[in-house]
Amino acid sequence: MKKIRLYTLVALLLMAGGVTMQAQEYESYFGADSTRLNVFEECIDQLITIPIVINNGELVNINGRDYYQGFPQGTQADHYYAEEFYFREDVATGRLYRYFPLHDEDEVLICDMSLTEGDTFEFTNTDGTFQVEVESVTFENGKKVIHLTHNWLYRDLVFCEGVFPNYYPMGYMDYFGCDNFLLCAYKDGEQVFVNQEFNDCYIDETSVQEQDLQQVSLYPNPAKETVLIEGVKPAEVQLHNALGQLVKTVENTHEINVAGLPQGVYLLRIRDEEGKVFTAKLAVK
Repeated sequence: MKKIRLYTLVALLLMAGGVTMQAQEYESYFGADSTRLNVFEECIDQLITIPIVINNGELVNINGRDYYQGFPQGTQADHYYAEEFYFREDVATGRLYRYFPLHDEDEVLICDMSLTEGDTFEFTNTDGTFQVEVESVTFENGKKVIHLTHNWLYRDLVFCEGVFPNYYPMGYMDYFGCDNFLLCAYKDGEQVFVNQEFNDCYIDETSVQEQDLQQVSLYPNPAKETVLIEGVKPAEVQLHNALGQLVKTVENTHEINVAGLPQGVYLLRIRDEEGKVFTAKLAVK
């Protein structure tokens, strides 16, 4: 009886002192120092990739809220992105917001990890705002993954804990009729995501056009020891694994030694002497 009274007294003291149990927080979308997003825009007249670098060291206060600011990089960044990138997160709910200074007076919710099966999410893109439904919730490598569907979506919208959504930036943009995808994401220089649908961290208009004009062949494919590149004179060849990681680079050769590489599918990015870029898939067995 005395023990029960003692436990009750301790509980009352903890409650009186304001001690509460807190739910576990979701993984942050941002690295400790920096975050980089490689965003691919697919339009009728252009295909480009813009890296967006988010510096976590400085916050920008807008309407009483603190935001991380993203800066587009590359030669086409100034031409393409007239708007600015401001993000903030709530790790308690796994919600990620973006503020659009050119279009909205308030922020837009672009990711929500607190969703469960049967919930709906308001998806906003260049065509308008739609309701999408949570189809499934799973856990992969200890991280929560949410799949959302809608009858007009020809690709699944996926939320993964600690990673920006695969449809990006999920909000109003200057160019209409375009699809935007997250190709790869990096935290503090380490790759944490690669879009398996594209299996490439950088796609541009030149590489796609040239691939249509000139066929690159690999022989043999699959390969065990060496592979020959035909149809182009390589100045540099990069091999990327299925995670998008660079595993090998060679220069000024048609022949690549793949002996010792783990079995799987690799992506070759081939740059010729004129700077044109070609891509080809290689199976190593």
